[in-house]
Amino acid sequence: MNTDETKYDRIVNTLKKSKPVLRSPDDIEEKVINRILQNKVKNEPASGFLDFLFGWVYVGWVRTGLVAASILLIVVFAYQQVVILKRVNNLNRQAIFIESQMITGSPDYSYTDLLYRLAGRKLPSGNKTVSEKQMKQILKSYNELEEKYKDLIKLIEENPELKVYVEE
Repeated sequence: MNTDETKYDRIVNTLKKSKPVLRSPDDIEEKVINRILQNKVKNEPASGFLDFLFGWVYVGWVRTGLVAASILLIVVFAYQQVVILKRVNNLNRQAIFIESQMITGSPDYSYTDLLYRLAGRKLPSGNKTVSEKQMKQILKSYNELEEKYKDLIKLIEENPELKVYVEE
C-alpha cells in the first residue's frame, strides 16, 4: 500500500505542476461571456421591471431627500400628538357650563336601571352612597320641579333681559 500511495502522490503532484494546454483561449473566453450574457438576457424582464420601480434607490440625493422627508413627517406627527394630548388634558380641567339645557324625564323612571348598572347599584356621593330608593326619589322630585317650572323656564328663554339677569 505504501507504494500505491507514493505513486498516487507523484501523479497528483505532476498534475498540479502541469498546466492545461489551451488551443484557443480567445474562443473559450468568448463562449463564457456569451453564456453569461444569455443568462442575463433571460432574467432581464423581471430585473428590468424591478430596476424601473426601485432604480431611485441608487440615486444618493433622492435617497437622502426621502429619508429627510420621512423624519420631517415623524416630527410633525409627534408634534400633533403632543398638541392633541395637551388640549385633551385642558378639556379635563375645564368646568362645563350648559346654559338653559333641561333634561326631560319620564315619570316611569326607566333610565334609573341604567344608572344603577353603571354605578354598581349604588352611586357614590362623597363618602356616602346613594341607594336605589334615594335615587328614585331624587329623579321624581327633579321631574316634578321640571314640570312645575316649565313655564318659568320658557318665560326666561323668551325674554333676553331676564335670561341675562338669571345667568348673572
